[in-house]
Amino acid sequence: METIRLGRKIGSKNETFSAHRDAILGRIANQIISNDRNNLSFRGLSRMAGTSPSNLRHYLGDRAGVLSAVMAELHRRGAPFLAEGAASPRGPARASLRWFLGFLVEGWRVGVGRAHAAGLGAGLDERALGEQYLLHLLEPTLAAAEARIARHVAQGEIERCDLRHAALELVCPVVLALLHQDALGGAAVRPLDLQAFLDEHVARFLRSHAPAGAT
Repeated sequence: METIRLGRKIGSKNETFSAHRDAILGRIANQIISNDRNNLSFRGLSRMAGTSPSNLRHYLGDRAGVLSAVMAELHRRGAPFLAEGAASPRGPARASLRWFLGFLVEGWRVGVGRAHAAGLGAGLDERALGEQYLLHLLEPTLAAAEARIARHVAQGEIERCDLRHAALELVCPVVLALLHQDALGGAAVRPLDLQAFLDEHVARFLRSHAPAGAT
């Protein structure tokens, strides 16, 4: 009697490929958010992934492909926190914006800052990666700020304004301060009282965006 060979179950190869790809992405993402300095060369990325360069290329392509996929993975992990930053009720404008910036600082110092530093460094080195950094890391942070500011505009606490401009005004000085203090070692060169800076920054922001007639 002829032996009938059972073929591979349809779709199982793709499922296995996706599982291995996701595991590799996860290991690189974990390394990026856990370490202050990472070698983002292709060989360095393969060491972070715990696999060979040829295996890494098989699953994720070239260096740009790897880093683009990793930034997308970091965005996926951060999405619930961005949603909380955008929409969680936190009281009137002063308390709400101060909470938002404190929430940003807290996340930054448990790994988000390392993701931004890695993405920014790669993006400055290669334009296509700069676009991926903006798409997956910086712009979502600004969008969360826009959404929070919009809540207070709707409540009449902040004057009507270009929300994108206002979000840049609110977030960028804080990101620069964090890069200065943490990623670049500014805490040792010229330390900053970050909490006092956030208090003053929010107060100035609200004064500059006070509705007409507000005191």
